[in-house]
Amino acid sequence: MTNGSPAPTCLAHFVLAGVTGWSLKHLPAQRTDSGFQIVFSLMVFLLVYGLFGLVRFSHPQPSLAMRKLYERFVLLARVCPLPFLNAQLLFDHHQSDRYCPAPRLGTLCHNGSLGYVLLASALVAFVAGCVYSELSQRHIADHVATGVLLLNLLALGLLACDTDNYWGVGLAVSFGTKHFALPWLADQFCIPFVDLYTFGLIFYEIFTVNVLLDAQFSNTNTLVK
Repeated sequence: MTNGSPAPTCLAHFVLAGVTGWSLKHLPAQRTDSGFQIVFSLMVFLLVYGLFGLVRFSHPQPSLAMRKLYERFVLLARVCPLPFLNAQLLFDHHQSDRYCPAPRLGTLCHNGSLGYVLLASALVAFVAGCVYSELSQRHIADHVATGVLLLNLLALGLLACDTDNYWGVGLAVSFGTKHFALPWLADQFCIPFVDLYTFGLIFYEIFTVNVLLDAQFSNTNTLVK
């Protein structure tokens, strides 16, 4: 991915793995009805991604299979963060009809189907990235990923504003800015995109832990009242 020294890329993945360990330790208890801990599973994946990236870029001659696998890891790390967080917020703290944008969607929100829709959006972006992986078709995958991102930014913004979760608002702003600004920064300053994005994931994890802690605290106060 880069013709320069792999040291900065290795450092980015090493720091990501370390921050992911901190994030896993400080994640609040999740109460998804299905028992599936969505954000926890994402953090575990990002830990594996950080460690695998460290191995891939520190290896003197990475094999073709290793490079291909790493590309799939990068794709998952790009499309999964916001849908997974949104689904966790919906399952844990937003299963009441009053959180729906329209009364007709009350049943959809109450049974958690909206969370599954957002999870499915990540799958759509991942499949598009795999199908349109050729350089001449990559712009199609980028358009799909951008559409999925905008959908999830809207969902996170609505959920965050509804509960005064300012960490959520900040995450939505930073994640959206990162999506559109990082490619320009990478080209402008000749920095590998993967380095910038990996460091961006570090901020995502810190924000995500605080978003979930804030949501848990807000939900506890609501129950007490």
